[in-house]
Amino acid sequence: MGTWGVYSEVGRLRTVMVHQPGWEHRRMLPWNKAAMLFDDILDVDFARPEHKELVHKMQNHGVRVLYFADLLKDVCAQPSRHEELVREVVPPDLLGETDPMAIQPTHLIMGYPEVYRLDEPIMLEPLPNLYFQRDPAFFIADKLIVSSPHFRIRRREAALARAVYKRHPMFEGLEIYDGIFETEGETIEGGDVLVADEHTVLVGISERTNEAGVEHLARYLFANTDIEKVGKVFIPHLHEFMHLDTLLTFVDRQQIITLPMFWEEPALYAEAARRVKAQCERFGTEYPGPDPDQFTQRLKLEMLDRHGDRRSYDNVLEGLANEEVIVPEITVTVSGDRRNFTSPGEHILEALREQWNDAANTFALKPGTVLSYSRNGSTRRALEAAMVEVVPFPGGELVRGRGGPRCMTMPVERDGVGF
Repeated sequence: MGTWGVYSEVGRLRTVMVHQPGWEHRRMLPWNKAAMLFDDILDVDFARPEHKELVHKMQNHGVRVLYFADLLKDVCAQPSRHEELVREVVPPDLLGETDPMAIQPTHLIMGYPEVYRLDEPIMLEPLPNLYFQRDPAFFIADKLIVSSPHFRIRRREAALARAVYKRHPMFEGLEIYDGIFETEGETIEGGDVLVADEHTVLVGISERTNEAGVEHLARYLFANTDIEKVGKVFIPHLHEFMHLDTLLTFVDRQQIITLPMFWEEPALYAEAARRVKAQCERFGTEYPGPDPDQFTQRLKLEMLDRHGDRRSYDNVLEGLANEEVIVPEITVTVSGDRRNFTSPGEHILEALREQWNDAANTFALKPGTVLSYSRNGSTRRALEAAMVEVVPFPGGELVRGRGGPRCMTMPVERDGVGF
């Protein structure tokens, strides 16, 4: 049994949970990919070797890697637990008269029945998003919080995670909290939750996490952990920035990587969107990007503390600096230093290109050492110029799901940073 718990974003990583993409992706079609929250279809034969390379990079740094599917199979090896888990995860109206033992652990991920036929109903949809292990559940300190996903297709991921962590002997005695998952109208996903340090948590108010979910989490943390502050970070409710960790991650103590000028001058992004929209109109094609007006949504930080105080900041980065969560002078921006560009517009357009490939979605192995897709060259050089060691790995297929190394990893044992 490990000493389970996560006490920072960048402390030394000891143990991590992953899921290798598999057969569930072969159930995806051009006609249903959007319903499954994908922009494109993965080629599993290429995605799996890329994922193995990610795992090898972590193992080479001394990280113990757990596979979620292996733990699920462990639990189901005992028939009574197998049946109990299936009945918990599969709603009774879907299970019907089907023998729970007929639904194998692999079916809970890839879907059931195993072979699709046009004349046969689908009992269980596949879970292609499961390789983004960050989202269904997350650790804060020594507590495992079960997420409450916004989209219906991902809710079974959270239920499955709860069932496995609850039953696997490896996690015996672990405190699991599912109050948000069980509360109607409250949503939260792990990609929006950043454990800045032993006493501070940041949570994005995003496309997939709402204020009610964050307020619930804050009440729970203040009552049950040593967390002193919970920061609500308001971001645009856009698919491009679906979680806070697509915009901001920690690379070292009090050091972040984020999009250039996004927090201070969002109007620049609105202008870029207007120009691209006009360009599409000149071409006579539909504009697929965000509504420029959505960048006028107020980006703010509201910091809650355990004493009931609330402090609000109109500039998120200034607020994080004032709360001593970050040091702004060492912040790294996607695509590099603005002085390398002839104009803010040029910088933003280059940053958006690399951000489409999750340049800001880094994952720390220890302070100052992060995993990142090798394809984001400008951002990698910017990190290295800031004395951050980058461990690159290929992700040309993995990134088609619009997620980076932080999205694909769920730490279950990570040190604090201390000072």
